[in-house]
This record gives sequence, C-alpha cells and structure tokens, in this order.
Amino acid sequence: MSIPVIKAGLSLRSFYIFNSSFGPKEGEEEKKILFYHPQETDIDSKIKDVGLSEAIVKFSNTFTNDESVQAMHTQKTCQLYYQPEPGYWMIMVLNVPFERKTRETGDYNEYHGDDIHDTIYQAVLRQSYKMFRLFLGTFESNLKPGEDLDAVANLIGKLEEFYGKYILHLKLKDCDVLDAFGSVQYLPLNQLVFLRVQNFINMIEATFEPIKQCIFLYDDQVIWSGINPTDLYTIIEYLNGPMFQTSSPGQEQSRKVYIQEQATGQDKVYNFMVCRKVQNVTLCLFLDQVENEQALYDELNAVINPQLSSISVSLGQLPEATPTAKEDPTAPKFIYFNELNLHYRGSIRLGVQKRNSPPATTIPNDVMNLIVDLLDDGRRPERRGAAEETILKTHDDFWIVKRSCNARHVFVVLNKSSTLIDVSEETKRILDQNMKGVFF
Repeated sequence: MSIPVIKAGLSLRSFYIFNSSFGPKEGEEEKKILFYHPQETDIDSKIKDVGLSEAIVKFSNTFTNDESVQAMHTQKTCQLYYQPEPGYWMIMVLNVPFERKTRETGDYNEYHGDDIHDTIYQAVLRQSYKMFRLFLGTFESNLKPGEDLDAVANLIGKLEEFYGKYILHLKLKDCDVLDAFGSVQYLPLNQLVFLRVQNFINMIEATFEPIKQCIFLYDDQVIWSGINPTDLYTIIEYLNGPMFQTSSPGQEQSRKVYIQEQATGQDKVYNFMVCRKVQNVTLCLFLDQVENEQALYDELNAVINPQLSSISVSLGQLPEATPTAKEDPTAPKFIYFNELNLHYRGSIRLGVQKRNSPPATTIPNDVMNLIVDLLDDGRRPERRGAAEETILKTHDDFWIVKRSCNARHVFVVLNKSSTLIDVSEETKRILDQNMKGVFF
C-alpha cells in the first residue's frame, strides 16, 4: 500500500507594521508595534520578530544608500519588506510550501522556496498599503488624537480595524502575474456604443453637481474612468473582494476615499464613493459634500438604474473582442501588458478568472514565475523602452516568447515540442491575429 505524500501549501505566517521611532529606548520595544497578525501571538514573540526585522533593515543599509531591502529567504520562510512612508515598515512573512518525504534515515521535509516569487508577493504587500490609503489615507495622516485616544493609539485602532479584516481574505495561493502587473482590462468597443456610455457619464456629471468623477465597468473591464490607473486597480480589487460584498443587500455601497490626482500627485478626498451593480455593469460615483444623502440616492435610482440596464443589454450583445483561454491546456496563449496605462489583455486566465477555472486550463506556477522574471528584466532602467525579443524553453516543453518595446510587453506561451522556427512562426500568427495596430 502506497503512503500518501503529505503536502503543505503557501500560507501566511505573520503580518506586522512597526515604527522604530515610537519606542527608541530599551524597554519600550512594545511601543514600536502598530499592528501584528496573528493578534494572539505573545508579546515576546512580537518584539523578537520586529527586532529581527529592524536588524535586517539596518544590516542591508550598510550595502546600499537607501532602505531598499525587499525580501529575505530562509529554508522555511520568505520575509517581504516594504516601507510605504518614512519610518513605517510593513512586513509579510510567508511559510514556504513543502512535501513530507521518506528516506532510509527517516522522514524529512522538502521545501519549495522557488514557488514564492518576490515580485508577486512584494506587489501583494504594496497593494495592502494602497487599499488602506484608498479608504483611510496615509499612516501619518491618521497619527492624530481621537476622541478618547492619543495619536499613536488612534493609528493603532485604525490599523487593527482595517487589517484585522483585510488579512483574513488574502488569497495568497491564487496570486499570479496579474498582481505583479497591477493592471486592469479595458473593454474594446465600437464607436457607437462607446459614445453612448460617454454621453451617459456626461449626463450624470452635468445633472448631479456633487458627482465629480465616475468609473464605468462591464464584467470588471473598464469602459470609462476618471481616476488614475493605480487607484483604479485598487478599486476593482475592492469591488471583487469581500470588503465590498459583505455589505447588506439594498444598502448603498458608500465610503470615503482618498484618490491621488494625476496632475499634482496629491490626495483628493471624496466624501462618498457610491458603487452600484446593475446586471453586469458596475458604476462608481465620486462625490463631494451632499446635503441630503438619501434624497440623492433616490434620485440616482430613478435616473441611472433604467439606463444602466439598457446599456448592459447592449454591451452583452457585442462579440467578444479577446478570445478566452481554450479548455485545451496545450492551446497557445498570450498576455499583453502596457506599463503606460496599466492595461492588460490576453487569453491567459488570471485573477478571478483563474480562481474560477479548472487547474488544467491554467498556466503552471513555474511558467508564471518565468513571465514575471522576464517582466522584471524589461523594467530595469537601462532596458526601459528598448525593443527586444526573448525566447525561453522550460524542461517540460513550455515555450515563452516575450517581445517588448516602448514599455509595452507581450508574452506568448506555447506548450508543445517544437523547433525554434516553428515557435517564431506560431508567435507571428498569434500576434497578427490578436495584436493588430500594436507595434509588435
């Protein structure tokens, strides 16, 4: 009888935020800790972990001019570092996946540290800060006294309230190249339908004075957006997550948000972000002060909902612009990414599509990691904007072709035993079919 192999997947070991300046003296180490997950961890372990992170940061600074430490790998863990604001450090510690195996000398664990890609999970850590900043502002802006709390206690309360829920919903096993891209999909439309949506947006902004910006999505693909691409990606992540879906049915999805203005780089505060879904359409409205909130919602319902239903029907009748991944795992696939506007499209299942797809239709983890490696290589300062082509072959007969130019990247994935000439011809066919009008 064969003995089943015991496996342990990627998991979150700990997540914490600290500021060394809050406890500079010996015996005040506990004051540095602003948030720690799991919260039931004893205080000595928390202090030990924060002290180790401080030591790693200081040690790395002896080799660089800036505090640029990003990751540290051990056999059993991967520690990711991010300093979102001066003095504030966010640390995410992951448990490395392993398999329990047997040999003559006894059982042992075989760890797979290569399954954790630094760029992907560094992006996840950065995104956790962007989500906090979207709804609560910067850490420093929350460092102010509350009604019954001093400044630090008020900040700790905000962090615990937000991250206590946010951390529980992190789907670390499902993270992929889309997290590294931090990009969104734009829905290609013919001129007539796009003008209809644009006229609808113009009508809303002209009719309701408090509305300053809008986002219009269809099946999580962007048709119209008045905000910067980075915050747009964060909002779409919010709309697809439980933080949005746990609200009671029938209630308005309204929250205060901090949106970074593209021209100035400064945060613009909108007191209300109203989100509503009608069929496959999602509309987000960003408003300033509102005198009578409920009256505005009632008027919006009367004016907007019928038109949203009509537009959703029209959009649903359009032919699919980009083919989805075929069920055949050996079918050629591609993904296109534009760093200038953070736009991506392709036939590789990513993000929500990947989570809802059978494993056989998705790209293997090692191929995903190679795509991220190629993306990192193209993002190096000396290679930005360069026109280049890279072709790789994996040990299990996957071919990856990357073409880049002017901050635009396309990756073609082929799963078959072929010659280099066959791969080049197949790549050309895929690009001619799906990337007309682009430099490739």
